Amino acid sequence: MTWLDRKLRLHNADDQTADWMAKARTPESRMRIRRWSRMETIGVVAALCGVSLLLLAPIATLACAVWFGVAGIDRTDVYWWLWGIAAGVPLVGAALMAVSSRERLTACFADGYVSTGRVDRVIECPGDDDPVSYELRVSAELSDGVVLRRKVYLGGGNPRRRTGTPIRFRHNSLDPDDVYDALFDRFPGADAKAARHARKPAA
Repeated sequence: MTWLDRKLRLHNADDQTADWMAKARTPESRMRIRRWSRMETIGVVAALCGVSLLLLAPIATLACAVWFGVAGIDRTDVYWWLWGIAAGVPLVGAALMAVSSRERLTACFADGYVSTGRVDRVIECPGDDDPVSYELRVSAELSDGVVLRRKVYLGGGNPRRRTGTPIRFRHNSLDPDDVYDALFDRFPGADAKAARHARKPAA
């Protein structure tokens, strides 16, 4: 175990990261999950520190203004540096969180199954300050007749027109009712048919 492993904990936002690491079939996948999980933790810490800096920036600006006024110092560049750092740190943290979260999820499902099913229902999930996201209820029939039921979450444009059309997703389990065990892969072409099997990704 490295110094970083001892000092920096895995980011476990969805309470499944450690479980997926245990189920990963290759050392490379476990290493990718661990690496992106640590990066996500760094992003969270940076974002939280950045929020603190933004809260302290007005106080620091006022203190500098008083000090510079009394001492007769003309250093307007200090304000640019002050607010640049205060705004830049949370932005970098947020970007790192977004990229690391996406890559961590991709790594978590890298050794799983890939299935093509059908979008049965689209549910709008309005947020407070965040853009609207959508929950897609999907199903895929396996070769043995078992029907997988999953929930896939998407942002961006309204996917209601996708209802009844094929959708490709990744999953680590063949449990038919493990609804949260899914990661969106893509929408197949218009001429694609909903496949009735789950297959392992090519090595």
